[in-house]
Amino acid sequence: MSGATFAQAFERLVVLFHDAPKDTAEHGRAAIEAAAAASALTDPARFEAGFERGTIAFRTTLRARMLERAVDWLEVDSQAALSDLGALARALASEDLPLQEARGIRLALVPLPVPIEPEPAFRVSGSYAALAGDEDTEADPELRELTGAVGSAVGDRDWHRVAASAIALLDYADQPGSRRRVRLIAARRALNRPVLEKLLDHALRQVEDQSAVSQVLARIGPEGHEVMVHGIATSESLAARRFLHDRLAETPDALPLLLPLLQRGKPHQVRHAAGLLGRLAEVQAVPALSAAATHPDEATRAEVLRALAVFEEPMARSTLSEALAHPVPGTRIAAAAAIGIAGRVSLSPALMSAFREEKDPSVRRALATAAARIGTVEAMEELVRVALARRRLMGRGEPVELRLDVVAGLAAANTAEARRCLDRIAREADRRVSEAADQALSVRRSM
Repeated sequence: MSGATFAQAFERLVVLFHDAPKDTAEHGRAAIEAAAAASALTDPARFEAGFERGTIAFRTTLRARMLERAVDWLEVDSQAALSDLGALARALASEDLPLQEARGIRLALVPLPVPIEPEPAFRVSGSYAALAGDEDTEADPELRELTGAVGSAVGDRDWHRVAASAIALLDYADQPGSRRRVRLIAARRALNRPVLEKLLDHALRQVEDQSAVSQVLARIGPEGHEVMVHGIATSESLAARRFLHDRLAETPDALPLLLPLLQRGKPHQVRHAAGLLGRLAEVQAVPALSAAATHPDEATRAEVLRALAVFEEPMARSTLSEALAHPVPGTRIAAAAAIGIAGRVSLSPALMSAFREEKDPSVRRALATAAARIGTVEAMEELVRVALARRRLMGRGEPVELRLDVVAGLAAANTAEARRCLDRIAREADRRVSEAADQALSVRRSM
């Protein structure tokens, strides 16, 4: 069984603990389903918090709850016990219960800042002295003073002061005027590559300076952008480098550095690049993202599809539509989720077309959830029609399993229109489907 099938079942359990903490009967059923999905895993299922995109409420996805509880990644294999999965789900749903590993369950929290040990004085290169005597700085006493402040802080290895001095220098250097280019060159000489790398090392250990350091790296130009991209490429973990992602997502000039990472990087590097390209939303990234959608790693394909869902370009829509028919169920689920969370109305017909052809119940539920989240009139009417189409003796109607998948999809979407549809199904469907719809509504009423 794929990791996506387990993720779907486990996500439902987490959401139930969060939304309906007193519904123990439903908790038990969902826990049994999640444990059964875990026991059928052929390979460990790994989930990275990444970034939650779209307007879906923070409580309704597994990734969102991981972000809320500062979980960088978690991994579950077939050895995970029902009780341990339940404890983990309950902790993720809460705001303060401890998150603990167990047999078959591994996780990593966002690392805390590490105190910096005192360092000996940094050997300042002759560039600062040369800069201080340069005729450009002689003609600009304020520039001379600001570059000198940076040099002094670097020499003392006071990286907090380096960051503050660098911002003051860049503020001054970036002022309009005929000498702006001269000032920027002087700033880049003062903030050379070794200094920028030391600043990044400092920021990775001192959270309070991350905003200032990332600002310096973004504003200094290409060398700073390279340092940031290298910083995210060297680690599989996103959490400790989230500040770099946030800053790069505001730096369109870094796009040329991200495309090679997307095309030639290791799986985790491709995921980092895809996530950033989705946040930058620059259309020139669409061809490279579409090509990366065929990556051999399932988790990487999922991140690429989430990035593509940001775009309305025909190539992006085509790639997402094709992914709805991917041979791997987990990728079909990822494509559906990406479309639904992004709210791509133009792809609602593709979702419903895939829903009609899909044989895998987990994928069907994901398709129904995505279509319900988008909520076009046509899609909602068809989902209700399917749920109400009881199979008759003459063979007309829909299988009960398919109809229950519609109910599960509507329940997971949890939009106002989805709840209205569930209410109608609860009133008009035959007993088994009606009870499932009523139970889904009961969970929401107990919130």
